[in-house]
Amino acid sequence: MTKKQTSKRDQFTQPTKSKLPIIALAIGIVVIASFLFLKSKGVDTAETAYFGEPVVASRSYVGEFISMTAIDPTIGADKVILKLDEIDKNNIVFFEIENDTNEQVPLMAYITPSGRLFVGSSLCEPCRGRTFSLAGETLVCDTCRTTYNVETHEYLSGSPVCGQYPPVNMNPVVVDGEVEIQLKDILSWKSRI
Repeated sequence: MTKKQTSKRDQFTQPTKSKLPIIALAIGIVVIASFLFLKSKGVDTAETAYFGEPVVASRSYVGEFISMTAIDPTIGADKVILKLDEIDKNNIVFFEIENDTNEQVPLMAYITPSGRLFVGSSLCEPCRGRTFSLAGETLVCDTCRTTYNVETHEYLSGSPVCGQYPPVNMNPVVVDGEVEIQLKDILSWKSRI
């Protein structure tokens, strides 16, 4: 047999290589590129759902350390109402409301650098710290110094145990310059540990 005849026969007897790995790789590259593009444009649906859309002008806390200001919310039959301009002016505020087991629930509201609003628990578990401060791009527990990303509540540093329990969102709604949260969410609030 000549070399030419052997290679023709090999063409028909050797298995062909699948193009599936190349196709899978191409699809993977497109998916990753799309994710990175959307992330670079600030599109993060989980983050937007958690903090909502911006409600006030953006700001920077870089180089600042801002402690909580105590406020007195209005407690209605089914809602707790805060003044948005009071939160906007102070950047981060603190208040407490008694739950259905006669426990004082520590709560906070703050404006993120992107102008979005967070309203929710202000208990750092398990250190039991009840207050936080804004420092640059972080939210800092005043007791254990555990830090979270101010925009996402992603744990950054400090106590790894406390870092597993970031503040809990109470889904605020802004209506005509007032921030409303459901009273039932506060009354049913319990420590996670």
